[in-house]
Amino acid sequence: YMRDMSHPPLCRNRRRSFRHRENRADPAQFSAIFILDGTNRSYDNNCGANRIGKPLGFIDGGSFVARPGKDCSRQRHGQARDETGQIGGIFMRNELKACRLRAKLLGAAASLFAVLSMGATADAQGQDVLVIQGGTLVDGNGGAPVPNSVIVVTGNRITAVGRTGDVPVPAGAEIIDAAGKWITPGLIDSMSLGNWMYNEAYLHYGITSIVINAARGERGNAERDAINHGIYPGPRHFQSTDAARGRELTSVEAARARAQEIIDKGADFISAGDGMAPPEFYAAFADEGHRAGKAVQLRCMGPLTTGFDCIEAGADVMLHTGNLGVDMNRDPEKWRQYIGLNPAAYCDMDPAKAQEAIESLIAHDTAVVPNLNAADRGYASNWARVERETHEIFDDPNLRAYYPEYAIHDVWDSVLPVEVYQSPDEIALGRCGFQNHAKFIGDLIAAGGHALTSMDDSQSAPGLGMLQEMAIFQEDAHVPPMQILQSGTAWPAHHYKLTDLGTIETGKLADMVILNADPTADIMNMRQTDTVIKDGKVIDHGFHPWYKGHMFANDKFSYDSATVSNRDWVEMLKANPPPGTEEPYMTVIGPNGNEVGISVNGFGRRKTAGIGPVPDYSLSPTPGLEAMAPSTLLQGTPDTEVTLRGVNFVVRSVVYVNSEPVPTMVDSATQIRFTMPASALANAGNYPIVVKNPMPVDNPFWGDTSNAAHMLVPFSFSSGWVVGQN
Repeated sequence: YMRDMSHPPLCRNRRRSFRHRENRADPAQFSAIFILDGTNRSYDNNCGANRIGKPLGFIDGGSFVARPGKDCSRQRHGQARDETGQIGGIFMRNELKACRLRAKLLGAAASLFAVLSMGATADAQGQDVLVIQGGTLVDGNGGAPVPNSVIVVTGNRITAVGRTGDVPVPAGAEIIDAAGKWITPGLIDSMSLGNWMYNEAYLHYGITSIVINAARGERGNAERDAINHGIYPGPRHFQSTDAARGRELTSVEAARARAQEIIDKGADFISAGDGMAPPEFYAAFADEGHRAGKAVQLRCMGPLTTGFDCIEAGADVMLHTGNLGVDMNRDPEKWRQYIGLNPAAYCDMDPAKAQEAIESLIAHDTAVVPNLNAADRGYASNWARVERETHEIFDDPNLRAYYPEYAIHDVWDSVLPVEVYQSPDEIALGRCGFQNHAKFIGDLIAAGGHALTSMDDSQSAPGLGMLQEMAIFQEDAHVPPMQILQSGTAWPAHHYKLTDLGTIETGKLADMVILNADPTADIMNMRQTDTVIKDGKVIDHGFHPWYKGHMFANDKFSYDSATVSNRDWVEMLKANPPPGTEEPYMTVIGPNGNEVGISVNGFGRRKTAGIGPVPDYSLSPTPGLEAMAPSTLLQGTPDTEVTLRGVNFVVRSVVYVNSEPVPTMVDSATQIRFTMPASALANAGNYPIVVKNPMPVDNPFWGDTSNAAHMLVPFSFSSGWVVGQN
């Protein structure tokens, strides 16, 4: 029952909760009886969703009145529009006059019960249903586009795909009219560092998933889980969590153990880099990952392991094309020690070796990530456009409101013309190498191999960088647009084992992009984004000044992600020890017959630490932090003791958590314990921790406060984390 009082409209907008009042005293006061389908949803007269129950209609004057149709391109849970209107919606008596102009009266109660008895509403199982109809489907499989298509999404999964007329539209579905538009899978960036400030930009350009090769550890898992639970917007994060270095892989057994360690930390795939170990160690690492069902990403940049060996080792994906430019060179020994990203080594490419590499990549089902926009930056034929676009993206005040200034200038520096920082001879060599590198990528794809697009963030424009890479594939590698689209959808899904993504097919997760122009005619049309759908929901893909994706970052002013920041500062601090702690430069025998050390500052000076296990200076030294354990505590953890290790702790040292002092126990000059309070752990985030020594200090230049450690507090729903000690 709904009051027909002089209230404002029941639903003011599609984002505000529906408010209602129930009067249990006198049913005669009510103007209408609303019929709900029991699915705990309601709808406003602007096609928006609210939360009290989905009305099929209402009885007024003994007649059932269906929810009139609305001229909305995205009609929430209404049947396809026709002359007679649609079912679903809420209207009060004072709206009936306008509504009846577009509604069909269905008769009395018998008609009502007939409608209800149909039962087959779109969300009969308690899930939202979304239908995209009328657009041209480019499903990511590489086949001919399907005009006038219908895609049905139930919850977050695609449940039907086909042509209009062949696929029934469920009653009560939300309809997106995509006539005159193109629908593609959501894009997947195959190599990302996962920096927080990029998240909204990914979505802005239709990138709904990113593969993060940077070792972001527990912080990466916390960010992944926060996005997946809707705490703040962002693409799906697939985390390497940790990455092996070649020097760590000292044996086959060590390589296997390192792979298992990364898997145990909750990694979505495993990664190893730098090529500083023999190929057989990388092969053991890859084999361990494959046994666990994980994709294996290798960055075989040499000098011990490069392209051909990397393929044989079992890489599913090779970053930076696996430095194949060295192996394909006419004189590979001349370049054997080359580990750079510049494409110079490709300049003297041997066509026979290039063909051998293509055949090996295809035979082993290994994909390459060439990073033409980042690693080969400056050489693309339309680089002036890349530079201009990378400046223009920051004209948006909503993005600029939260994007760190240092990160803006960092990416601007990456897109400078090569003429600014290279000599003419260097440019000639680099451009020659780039052209051969791009040709190799085009030839690989033409032969049936796979190259994956990415933007290698912090070196490319946020989000846009991947679309710039796609343009370079088209303009310089001469790859057809359909296959370029696959390089950012189906192919990365295959090689990274993301079986629920990459194509628009029944059973897959519903990540899609609706475009205003045909991407198969010109890949530049991928920039013509109309609608982004992630996990079955239409998302707001604009920029927002309130964006809070930095909640797990150490700060908003650097890329720092260490548990303990500024360790170099601590090393400098240790090079200037407090008075009385220097090693004696000579030893003498005292009157008691014992040795006495003599330091530069003598002995027994007033400024020394005093006698006892914990120093007690009159003038305090500056404290420094080197490690903290544990460094991760889940939200909701009770009071927990944490240990800090460092230098120059004194009797009256105090630990501060998020600028508040906490109970502190000083064990020695190098170890201190404190209680991380449950009150701080009640909220997820990243909390700075410092040690303060009492004033005055011995050297005001260094101050009384240490560098910061950072306590990561993931949300209580986070998974795959391990308490860290860094």
